[in-house]
Amino acid sequence: MKAFWKALSLVGVLGLIMVGLTACGNQQSTSSRSSAGYDRSVSKGLNAVTENKFDKALTYFDHALTQKPKDKKAQAYRDQTRAYLDTQSALKDGEVQRAVTTVTAGTKIANGAKRLDTKLADLKETTQVDLAEYRQLKQDVANQLKVTDSSYDKGIIKQCQAINWHKKPYLKKLKPAVNKLLKQANQSSSSSSSVTSSSQRSTTSTSKTVSSADHKKAEQMRHNIFEAEQGTYVWSELEKVPDTVILQAEDQSEAAGGDVGSTGNIIAKQYPNIKSYTGASSDDASTPGAKDYLNADEAKQELSALDFYNQNQGNLEITGQKELDDAWEFTWHFKDGNMGGTFTVENKGIVSVQSANGTQIETKTWR
Repeated sequence: MKAFWKALSLVGVLGLIMVGLTACGNQQSTSSRSSAGYDRSVSKGLNAVTENKFDKALTYFDHALTQKPKDKKAQAYRDQTRAYLDTQSALKDGEVQRAVTTVTAGTKIANGAKRLDTKLADLKETTQVDLAEYRQLKQDVANQLKVTDSSYDKGIIKQCQAINWHKKPYLKKLKPAVNKLLKQANQSSSSSSSVTSSSQRSTTSTSKTVSSADHKKAEQMRHNIFEAEQGTYVWSELEKVPDTVILQAEDQSEAAGGDVGSTGNIIAKQYPNIKSYTGASSDDASTPGAKDYLNADEAKQELSALDFYNQNQGNLEITGQKELDDAWEFTWHFKDGNMGGTFTVENKGIVSVQSANGTQIETKTWR
């Protein structure tokens, strides 16, 4: 009888051991499946980031956190992705300042993925450019709405007319003011008398200081001449032509039924250097005004060929310069932010602007 109870006791002990081993095995199996699911989710999330599918990436990182709720890496990846999506959403809503704040916070997230660090850094730079454009346009439009003598800046009016609201949703909050300005300018243009304007300007001496309104008109005509025949005119020389000469040439051209090209030719008769550098040797016979070199001041003047420079000039600083083999390079940054980059003025006639991370923002010709 004692032997029976000993045997029964041994069976019980063995049973408990088997139950324990089975439970341990199940726990290890569950843990293994959880780890594998976590790894797959993180990997798929990062692949989605590479493909710019951030909504999909967010879903994968959320799933990874269900596998490991306290995992710092997955949480950082999720926070980075959320910051990217929130920044894009803010831009679409026209909340440019909120977009900059959000993406800036996103770039400071610790333990993040390198590819997300890069994506956020690039987005931060483009968003800062968007903010600069928004602020400048807001100020320009506000100033133009104060005009009472019909002397609207043609460059700003042209810029407003060219806005593609679908491609630039971050400007959407300015749309009512822009439309109001365009309406006012159109009404003013329809009611103004070009004959009176021509008569008044034609009697002005070339040495007399023009009004602020006429100066803006002359400056716009300079840009029109330069851009209409890029490669023909030298901007630094065109800038030296008095405003009165520009305006009179425009009147003469209009009276003869000419265009911007005719205006340029009229001015060139009196100021031939606008088409070439006097006595300069040519490094390319096909390039008007070619010159062996530009000094730093001449190169800086050619930055005016860039829309980016003209639109943001009041909010950026040139912080350094370097002479290259056949070009000048200027470093710059915004006064109210940490974004910066370089301007490059090439002797062959190309001027360009890049952000600090190498993104090409704009390229124009200045000759």
